[in-house]
Amino acid sequence: MYKKSIILLLTLLLLPVSQLSAQEVDYSGTSAANFLKIGVGARIVSMGDAGIASVNDASALYWNPAAITRVEDTGSIVISSMNWLVDTRVSYLASVLNLPGFGYVGVDVQYLDYGNIEETTVYDQDGTGRFFSASDLAVGLGYARRLSERFSFGIKIKYISEELANVSADAFGFDAGAVFTTSFFDNGLRLAATLTNFGNKMKFSGRDLSITYTLPGSPSSKQVPANLESLEWEIPLLFRFGISNYFVDNEEYSILGAYEVLDSRDFDVRHSVGTEIGYRNIFFIRGGYKFNYSEINYTAGLGFDFTDVLGYKLKLDYAFLSYGVFESLHQFSFAVNF
Repeated sequence: MYKKSIILLLTLLLLPVSQLSAQEVDYSGTSAANFLKIGVGARIVSMGDAGIASVNDASALYWNPAAITRVEDTGSIVISSMNWLVDTRVSYLASVLNLPGFGYVGVDVQYLDYGNIEETTVYDQDGTGRFFSASDLAVGLGYARRLSERFSFGIKIKYISEELANVSADAFGFDAGAVFTTSFFDNGLRLAATLTNFGNKMKFSGRDLSITYTLPGSPSSKQVPANLESLEWEIPLLFRFGISNYFVDNEEYSILGAYEVLDSRDFDVRHSVGTEIGYRNIFFIRGGYKFNYSEINYTAGLGFDFTDVLGYKLKLDYAFLSYGVFESLHQFSFAVNF
């Protein structure tokens, strides 16, 4: 029963969040490491994930590696945490450093913890008292450079790992992104594009895939050791295109608008719109709407910039996500520039 639970949970790990239309080839359930689709950084998440052209802190390493060139000062650190679905938790840590004459470099870590899962059997359906754990991890190293005053390009290489009890799989992925600031509007409308999670396939292996097989038709019910063979799975290749613009940006108020389109091999094209309204660069109200998602639709959030209040470049952001039949989610982020 324990081995069957492992196999069932492995299957759940591979399920994407939506299905393709019946008129096309259905690639649902054909990607591993789907935790890479979970947005991080409360500011961008509260704007409906419309972030690749508007992100300006260290969380840009997740959304668009080219956008780390928008980090002000010497560098930036972002810490983000959120209770995800069914008692799991997503944590994110990123740091970016500006090296004059060389470019911008950064590292980030994304971690999804499934917690401890109690073992059950046919005879112990209330639990055996033994527990196993599961987790997903991505560690990235990014580099970006301003190629001109208006154009930036960035790349990130990352190591991806998934573990469930005594089985695991890993892969390497590659992200690339670009940001271009146009001369449209007074504040310069930004265009951005990213291709993320281009890499090799993942294949699960480990001692929990070892089983004892009973030969059919054997009069003595002979049992022999065997190994279950898992298939290789693609990591979720994503293409994003986004635009953002400050329609108002003065000492009293700021109004930011953003739009993004997301295309993937394992779900239909999705769209997101988001906005941010700021007051004296201290207090921010944010909102967003996500189109063609299975459960989530609208998002909202708040932000506080303590630079003028405390004299330190600290930011605290909060995001609220309405997740349909699931409970609502709350994400918090803390950012500091130095």
